[in-house]
Amino acid sequence: MTATEDTRAVAERYFTTMNARAWSAFGALLTDDVRYELPQTGERITGRGNYLRFNQEYPGAWQLRVTRLLADGSTASASLLFTVGGRQLVAVVFLELRDGLIARVTDFWPEPYDAPPGRDHLTEQAVSEQDRFVP
Repeated sequence: MTATEDTRAVAERYFTTMNARAWSAFGALLTDDVRYELPQTGERITGRGNYLRFNQEYPGAWQLRVTRLLADGSTASASLLFTVGGRQLVAVVFLELRDGLIARVTDFWPEPYDAPPGRDHLTEQAVSEQDRFVP
């Protein structure tokens, strides 16, 4: 198995165990000093225990579905459809591995916004089949 195949397998297990709330198996995929970063809010969580607790305490009956997963060497990226409280959100996640474990997670939670004026003649309004925002 190549490094990229290993990375992809770890990323798949990361999302599967998170969605199943299999916290022991999820934690086993993380380095002791894992860093979780949310650039839009400026937050960082450091350490396996803190990151596990963050996920365990996340409110609501949420579910996630991976819509895309790309891996290259020791990095992976994914887009997710995250459903919580009847609302669907799109997330973009970057994973960085060290020695086969996830050492850094960067999550982006983009919000939908209206298209700027002046390009109507070039675009059409369409909902992506994979990565979509549903109000």
